[in-house]
Amino acid sequence: MPFRLAAIDLDGTLIASDGKVSDANAGALRHLASRGVVVAAATARPYFAAMRPFEAANVGAAAIACAGADVRLEGGTVVDQAAMPHDFAAFIAGLCDRAGWPATLTTRDRTYRRENEMPAWASSRTDIVVTTRLADAGLDGVLAVLANVPLGAPFLAELDAWEGRVSMHRATLFNGESLLTITGLGIDKGHGLRALCRALGVAPVEAVAFGDSDVDVPMFEVAGMAVAMGGAPDQVKAAAGMVAPAADESGFAAAVYRLWP
Repeated sequence: MPFRLAAIDLDGTLIASDGKVSDANAGALRHLASRGVVVAAATARPYFAAMRPFEAANVGAAAIACAGADVRLEGGTVVDQAAMPHDFAAFIAGLCDRAGWPATLTTRDRTYRRENEMPAWASSRTDIVVTTRLADAGLDGVLAVLANVPLGAPFLAELDAWEGRVSMHRATLFNGESLLTITGLGIDKGHGLRALCRALGVAPVEAVAFGDSDVDVPMFEVAGMAVAMGGAPDQVKAAAGMVAPAADESGFAAAVYRLWP
């Protein structure tokens, strides 16, 4: 059975440690498009940030954004948006403020970025509202929160009371920082992949999922083929059907040409 959809994690998969998409990986995206394969960003990033690498490669893409809470067709038509409980959204915004965690909070309407000091680039961005207090943001319809949380941070204990009401996944970035991704209960990249497949009339077995962290494993469990990058943790590689070279070695492109020769 030919694979009809490619769900692609960004950081650490399509995007290398220098923050760029290699020429080889950009070429692989165009190869997929030329073969009629649906290309989809599958990322914790907000939708508009998720689209940038594909726009740069001149490839149209669907999206499983906000770690599966914001699913859209190519062009931006919303398929599914799943908000977290409002009381949790208010809690986590206040916790990030108290703990001093840089964090991104995305609602159905906009994205807020919490910084301890206002960065120089803040006034030039139109797709994101930069603030020093997330608690002052509009907290209706919060889809996802991404927080740069140090391992073992004492404030993490306050999250224990919310176990069973939200979904939380942790990933380690190239620079060693720990990123905590929070969505509504049961909302993850696997949920997003199912929703996108339903909307497109594609069977999940016809999808290939590419990723490099624990956040990607729920998507691996849904797709007909899962590809882990060479830099992924052992448990992520064990969940995949194929292991490609690392992102810094354009492993995404190597896997694409193997699956779609």
